[in-house]
Amino acid sequence: MSITDLSTELLQKIFEYSELQDLLHLAQTSKRNYRAYLGRRMPLLEHGMHNSYSPLPSLLKLTLANEPAPSRRPIGTELRISLLLNRITSLPATPKLTLENMKKMVSYGKIADRWTELYPRLRWRFGSDNRRLLKSQEKERLRGAVYNHWIYTTLFHSRTFTNYAPDPPSPVSLDDPRHRFLRTLSTVQQIQLSEYLAHIETLVELDLYPSYSVVLEQYPHSLPHRSLSKLGWGEGSEYRRLVRDIMKLSPADLLHLYEHTSTKSERSDFLCAQGVCFGDVPATLNYALSSITNERARLGFGVEGSKLRSQLRAIQFPSLKSAQGVFKGEEERDLSDEELLFGVVELQGRKSLEALERVVERDGVESGEWEAFVAAAEM
Repeated sequence: MSITDLSTELLQKIFEYSELQDLLHLAQTSKRNYRAYLGRRMPLLEHGMHNSYSPLPSLLKLTLANEPAPSRRPIGTELRISLLLNRITSLPATPKLTLENMKKMVSYGKIADRWTELYPRLRWRFGSDNRRLLKSQEKERLRGAVYNHWIYTTLFHSRTFTNYAPDPPSPVSLDDPRHRFLRTLSTVQQIQLSEYLAHIETLVELDLYPSYSVVLEQYPHSLPHRSLSKLGWGEGSEYRRLVRDIMKLSPADLLHLYEHTSTKSERSDFLCAQGVCFGDVPATLNYALSSITNERARLGFGVEGSKLRSQLRAIQFPSLKSAQGVFKGEEERDLSDEELLFGVVELQGRKSLEALERVVERDGVESGEWEAFVAAAEM
């Protein structure tokens, strides 16, 4: 049967299962298809957005975080961030989208979707025999991690905020807005964010801004210092500071570096374009994430003691480990499945921990405030 013979209801059902671009293209193929699309335009567009760029609540939060303040009155950084966090955290689980919001969300969603295409190269960098495309649910998890990383960099790695709070958040600073934002994420979301960060740091260290030692490993013979300085970015503590600075960049900036730069001069020019103050303050996401994970660990992640001890191996945060990236000793390898049981990729051992996952995927605190976190933990 031809698609032209289908009823309007069946056409609209096909639209519901289509990705956004496919939906819009199909609607333009005939007047009848376009009328069927117009009959339920907003619900169909929301379905298309979900099929292409979910999770939509995180994507909408990212869109709001990048919008200018609605008030034209000059306000302090602390108050502005507090108001913005209130606006973001007050969004319902199923927010109502406007056409204006959708247009803005698409630009961010496309960048996150590009990361889902690149991610298998990062996840299985050395074990290429295991490399595969991500499944739809895995793509959604990764996009969520990208959106959350992007929200953090937008709010807390901007020049305005780093001038206001140049130091990493202190674990005892309970009301720090960086802590407050991360408390809104569940433990599972934090694990997936941490996995994404670990792979991004490895991408920076091995591909974008390699150290002298990484460059030398690519050559069977030693290089003169002049040649080495044209390829590498240093060594030791100075190099580690450079990596921490680069980790402040947004997913869009990192994607641009990966896809549109290839030489040291191009990547150096990109860093220079960030401003003279770019290197003054390091990335703070891992510091804040460490504090929040310690908060939840002290409360046992909402799981009873003996049961927690037997299942604690599943709650791991790759970006917080002292041995960052892919180097364990001197051996190069991908992060193991045991380190990523609640990560982006679906693993066999995950099914045996379904009860624990149900607990730690719902332990985010809606407002992110310390009092609300304590009250939720005591319930």
